[in-house]
Amino acid sequence: MHCWKTINIKREYGSTWLTIMSALLFVLVFAFSFVLLEDIPPMTYEDNYLWLFVFLFLLIYPLHKVLHYVTLFKYRDSVKLRFKIDYKFVPIIRMRIKSIIPKKRYLFTLLAPFFIINGFLIFMAIAFEEYAHFYCLLFAYHCSICFIDLLYVKNLLKAPKDSLIEETPKGCEVLVPEI
Repeated sequence: MHCWKTINIKREYGSTWLTIMSALLFVLVFAFSFVLLEDIPPMTYEDNYLWLFVFLFLLIYPLHKVLHYVTLFKYRDSVKLRFKIDYKFVPIIRMRIKSIIPKKRYLFTLLAPFFIINGFLIFMAIAFEEYAHFYCLLFAYHCSICFIDLLYVKNLLKAPKDSLIEETPKGCEVLVPEI
């Protein structure tokens, strides 16, 4: 095996750019999803369950990480979790896989929370139209959480089909078998 490419999104783009783009994505996704859902049926919005919105807002990030972990169940013994505080108040859960995994499994792991949580939020926004504004906010928030995952997916799609992924302190190394 030899390293085809090392991918480190934070080093490549910088945390300031990632934060700004994530915030911009939040605003754009909220604006478009809210406008789209507003046009479907005529509705009035309610805020009776603001406490539930706050609870779901706090729950989405840990749930996102749990879905990453669940999709790596076969590799659970080699997954290392670490908790960190960024910007002096933002709790971050870092996951690192200590074994080499196939590219397809890694892509599935990156995309699973995006499709599962966002699918649920879109369904709930349509099913409970009086709370669509809350679900659109949660949808936009989760899309901004998924931004880094989607950047990794974009970079990994260019990798050879039979490649393997190894996470190292330098970043994600794409390994290909020697010919």
